[in-house]
Amino acid sequence: MPRSDDEKRYRELKAYTEEVVRQLNEIRRGHIHIESLNIKYDFPEEAISYHHWRNRIYIFIAASLIGLVAVGFASLSDTSIHLFEILYDIEPRLPFVITPLGLLLAKWLTERVFKGAEGSGIPQVIAAMTPGQSEKLLSFRAGIGKVIGTNIALIAGASVGREGPTVQIGAIIARFFSKILRAPVMYSERSLILAGGASGVSAAFNTPIAGIVFAIEELGKSFYERETSILLMSIVVSGLCALSLSGPYFYFGSTQVGLMGWEQMYAIPIGFLTGLSGGFFSLTLIKGSLWVQKQSTKKAYALTFVFGLIIAAIGYYTNGATFGTGYGEAKALLEGTSQVQHYSAFKFVVTALSYLSGVPGGIFAPTLSIGAGIGSWLTDVFHTTHSQAFVLLGMVSFFAGVIRSPITAVIIVSEMTHNHLLLLPLLMASLVAYGAARLTSKESLYHTFAMRYSPKPHPTPAGDPEKPKGDS
Repeated sequence: MPRSDDEKRYRELKAYTEEVVRQLNEIRRGHIHIESLNIKYDFPEEAISYHHWRNRIYIFIAASLIGLVAVGFASLSDTSIHLFEILYDIEPRLPFVITPLGLLLAKWLTERVFKGAEGSGIPQVIAAMTPGQSEKLLSFRAGIGKVIGTNIALIAGASVGREGPTVQIGAIIARFFSKILRAPVMYSERSLILAGGASGVSAAFNTPIAGIVFAIEELGKSFYERETSILLMSIVVSGLCALSLSGPYFYFGSTQVGLMGWEQMYAIPIGFLTGLSGGFFSLTLIKGSLWVQKQSTKKAYALTFVFGLIIAAIGYYTNGATFGTGYGEAKALLEGTSQVQHYSAFKFVVTALSYLSGVPGGIFAPTLSIGAGIGSWLTDVFHTTHSQAFVLLGMVSFFAGVIRSPITAVIIVSEMTHNHLLLLPLLMASLVAYGAARLTSKESLYHTFAMRYSPKPHPTPAGDPEKPKGDS
């Protein structure tokens, strides 16, 4: 009898042990089923899959690399700007030589060596999200050309920025990592290009929220729920990486100005007038670039040389204020220390000519500085003391009028200046500017340029009508 009891207890213990082992194996596979406690839960496969976690690590590395490259690119661009300032201080007439020659060199390298590196880079990112386009638009050669060409343009004193090129470089890095992910892959190449471009905005401006909104509002247009996690992770990681290297900072410093009561209505006329200007600027780039493309190669290079001379002449006339990104002058306008008359008109011209010359370089920073100049001018028009608020409203309005991303414009300006008191007037001005810009030009700048990278449909030869589908 005692032996029978021992055998019974042994069998019970064995059965219990086997059940525990079975439950542990089920938990290891992501299944928690405990009938006695009425628990039945299955972990999603992506939460426990080794392949998925390996892919996440690759994406984490890619985002960190984007932040690192963005900081390095920013530092290199600052060095190029400083080098130009040294040359300008030595001889203010030197830009009449180095600006046209520098633009010619950058254009030649872009067309002969680094194809796909021209312009801001954002149209290339948008076009690359079309299947079959990423290979030629987001190559490593284009990324290297972007860095070299942008810095040559800055050394030459051209009115270009580094933020747009950083978007393309971020997309290039993300696309490379999309090629080394192992099946099963949850994220498409499109998702990673989108995340890489948005991470470039986040790291370049130190504005993570603006990076998210820009991805949805401008880069993506059609946004998929599955892309949310990869987008957020890439932007946060790249932003933190850039922040850890460069330290906490606000692009244009910290401002704490606001408009109270009916003063907020100033946002409407500012948004309308500045938005019209932004729409005209966008139209100038769209029509101007088409006209330049129609010229012969020899004439196009001659135009680049002439554009360089005009940029140098305006820079000489304004005592160097219109050279470079416009960051310094925009900050001076915010602080009320700028001494340049009609700055926005001059910066408008040199930025348009820099872009039409065909060299690598973005328009984010120059666009913000033009808007700052218009806002400062409107302070005198309305005879008000709210100069800093008007400058911020001008920045957001011109940016929204050119880029056609009104929410991004609001968030990027408020994040860059650490100002949340003006959110409502900024939003009003941005939306009014967006509508006013459409009166001037209905075409979106970046998407119009992106369409030019799309493959042209081959016309059907005359007399050879297309056969109906299904016919052999």
